Amino acid sequence: MKSESSRAIDLDTVRDRLARLLEQAAEVIRSHYRSELSLQDFVEAACFREWRVGCLTFLKEAFGPESHYLREFEFSCDSPYLNAAARGQAVLRAAREYIDFGPVARVEELAAAEVFNDLLAIAERHCVAGRTGAGAAVAAAILEDVLWRNARSRKLAVRERVDSPATLNAQLWQAGVYATAMKQKIDRWLSLGEAGAAAVPEGAEIIVMIRGVRNFVADYLI
Repeated sequence: MKSESSRAIDLDTVRDRLARLLEQAAEVIRSHYRSELSLQDFVEAACFREWRVGCLTFLKEAFGPESHYLREFEFSCDSPYLNAAARGQAVLRAAREYIDFGPVARVEELAAAEVFNDLLAIAERHCVAGRTGAGAAVAAAILEDVLWRNARSRKLAVRERVDSPATLNAQLWQAGVYATAMKQKIDRWLSLGEAGAAAVPEGAEIIVMIRGVRNFVADYLI
């Protein structure tokens, strides 16, 4: 049985739950009243507590225990004041926008992707010119860079300038980053790159490799 944290997230279910929490937010805010003693605006406490617990659970499951959304909600929506409920509603709206439009890639990632695409185009030109070993070496170097980025980002126990690309591939596969079929493809691509100029690999296979590496960059560059 998979643990809660390892289950695949159904994006439609996430959207449905978030939509319901936003509906509840509106209901909570509609329950507001002014205290005659303090002259402050509150919302109905029981409804607020029920809604808040649901929001905290959702944000933790959907974005993780260290997410900015969860932290901001915990900090700004901590009591049944009307303005606190409104701040909590704003956090949910921000989360909805993130889910609808997706994360914005960092400038560094965008720049790396552009450079990698240019280099892969050069690798393809090498193949067309018959320099298949050079094309394979360029593609393998890009592949290795993306493997290192993933290993660092996921804080895997790797040794800089010591572990081989094959070791990185095995660790990323063991961590569940990608399936066995992808690991096997990467192993083959790395072996083609290591052969380099010492061998003249089949041009058609290197073209397939370059296309595969391009897709890998698109899916796993972080």
